[in-house]
Amino acid sequence: MNKELMLQSHSHRPYPLPNLKWIMTQEWHHTLFAHWPVPLSFLKEHVPHELEIDTFADSAWIGIVLFQVKNTRGRFTPAIPFLSSYLEVNVRTYVRFRERTGVYFFSLDANHLLTVIGAKLTFGLNYKQANITFSQADDFKMASTRLGTGARLKVRYQPITGVFFAKPGTLEHWLTERYCLWTKRGNQLVRGDIHHAKWELQRAQAELEQEMLIPFANQQLSTQPPLLHYNQYKKAFFWPPKLELQHLNKMNEK
Repeated sequence: MNKELMLQSHSHRPYPLPNLKWIMTQEWHHTLFAHWPVPLSFLKEHVPHELEIDTFADSAWIGIVLFQVKNTRGRFTPAIPFLSSYLEVNVRTYVRFRERTGVYFFSLDANHLLTVIGAKLTFGLNYKQANITFSQADDFKMASTRLGTGARLKVRYQPITGVFFAKPGTLEHWLTERYCLWTKRGNQLVRGDIHHAKWELQRAQAELEQEMLIPFANQQLSTQPPLLHYNQYKKAFFWPPKLELQHLNKMNEK
């Protein structure tokens, strides 16, 4: 699907596309979603108080999501060799702000220094530089070690079912169909909007080891198996970060 058709196909979104023009696009390859249910109390002190932690069946969820990024480019610029592709591991939970549901990232590890610097400056996201390797044979392997810390991940994974689209109301749909993120820049709450086609999911199996990617929930994640899903390819579009002005003004009046 070309980008024009992709942007016209948005009936699966829970809220409209932004009025502004998108500023960046990239491709995600061989995505693995690994999710664990956690008590709501685990997350409260680690998520900005402006955001409400979203729950499914009274449980909060933590996700480790890893993928190859390719063909990153601006709206009017081509993809630049050696700059447009990298590997990423992000750790996230699910939140809402007023009527919108989205994602909050605890950390995002990438093996490209300019990506780390650029994402921090543009979106204020908590990117960390890491040594990450990826290989593909009968299955996929990724290993990541965050520089200067003990945070690491080693995973071997592959899809085990055919492709399906998650139905609204199911856990798979709730976990994956998210079209914005929030972060804090100083005392400002900032929203980033994204768009892509609906996720074509496959159930997956994996051998996964991680240490200290999520220190406050490390034991919880090490003692129970994750819920696993795979996606082969996704093209995504990004919009400029938006300050949640109305909310911040209300806070300042208090």
